[in-house]
Order: sequence, then structure tokens, then C-alpha cells
Amino acid sequence: MNEESLVKDLRFRVHHTMLPVADLDRSVAFYTRLLGMKVKERHASEARKVEVGLVGYGDEASAPFLELIQDTSERAPTQVTPANIHIGVDTSDLRKLCAVLEKEGVAFMRPLKQRSDGLGLSAWIRDPDGHELELAERHPRT
Repeated sequence: MNEESLVKDLRFRVHHTMLPVADLDRSVAFYTRLLGMKVKERHASEARKVEVGLVGYGDEASAPFLELIQDTSERAPTQVTPANIHIGVDTSDLRKLCAVLEKEGVAFMRPLKQRSDGLGLSAWIRDPDGHELELAERHPRT
């Protein structure tokens, strides 16, 4: 943290990012089947009128995850409006991942290409609700 920080004695980490979804089963399947995430938890809240699925990589205590939330109220939308954000997902073999995604019919916003920094590959897709995902294979500087 910079010297002007008023909280420099505290530790922080990104815990999760929430994404609204229209069909939780479909979204959980996308993130687990195609992007290798694991389901951390799944529950419904009758009081909030939502169903929640937590998916991610690694241990929830140390690795950030996605909180996928489906509205289950009477006014639940059949489509959600994607947020004006993107989520970055790194992989060890982007060519292999892109081949799997293409075979599964996932459309690419930007096809597989060399990263602008020359240190790997990138491709862009959307999840079933239109949320943008930046896929990357990063190589260290030599």
C-alpha cells in the first residue's frame, strides 16, 4: 500500500465477485464444465428470494470465487443485463481451452491471439448471461 494509506496496518484480499444469472444450473454448469471451477456452496434464501451458487478455484479461505445469484421471485427476469465489467481467468494452456470451448459452441468475442505485452495468449468470451471473460495464458519475462 502507499504511504498515504490510512489502513496500511490491515491485510486485504478480494473475496468474491457477485454476478446475477438467469439460470443458476446453466451458469454453474458453464463455469464448472468449461472453466474447471468447483462448486464451493449452493443454497437458497427464501427471505431474499434468491438461489446462490459459489464457484471458484482453490480454497475459499484464500482464493477468490464467483457468487452466482439467481432471482427466484415472481418478477424474476428470464435474462439479466450483464454488468459493464469483465472477469480475468488464467489457464496453463489457452489453446487447449479454446479448442474445448469452440467444440462446445462458445462464441468468441475476440479469438485466440498473442497478448499485447508479448508474454502469452488471450481470448475473450461471454458466459451464458453475457458477462465478459478474459481468458489468458501468461508467460513470465525471461
